[in-house]
Amino acid sequence: MKVYMQEEQIQEMMERPVQKKKIGIVHLEMVRESRSLYGMARLSGPKEAAEIVAPLLKRADREIMAVLSLDGRLEPVALEIAAVGGLNCCRVEVANLFKHAILNNSASIICFHNHPSGDCEPSREDMAMTRRLEECGKLLGIPLVDHIIIGQEGAYLSFAEQGWMNGGGAA
Repeated sequence: MKVYMQEEQIQEMMERPVQKKKIGIVHLEMVRESRSLYGMARLSGPKEAAEIVAPLLKRADREIMAVLSLDGRLEPVALEIAAVGGLNCCRVEVANLFKHAILNNSASIICFHNHPSGDCEPSREDMAMTRRLEECGKLLGIPLVDHIIIGQEGAYLSFAEQGWMNGGGAA
């Protein structure tokens, strides 16, 4: 009986909407602050990609996750710090990584994060995050090209170079 009453109330609301109820109208706008990103053209590989992002991450005292959006020619379109964590971990919302890519009309992405310890060895969580990013990228049509861990003094680890990625491949 109660379910039937709710259905009647919903039907009545649809037929006679409440006049004073308001729905927010949203306007979303991307503002490009600069036209070039490090003056880079097409990325030739993970080493070059790591060199682009390392200056942002190398002095950090906590883990930071960044996403680099690429166009169809693997040229950088935009770079964003997507999450800032603690000493040993960084909670990343996958939706925010791909939101950046979608808003920048990206064809693909490369994700980066640092290990403040300097050791580039991936954790189980790093491996799981990479698999999740790959799956989400496939669903959205914005593939994850690589996930790169930045260490100290030019050290990096590319999941694509290690063969740990299913479909992205190296940059």
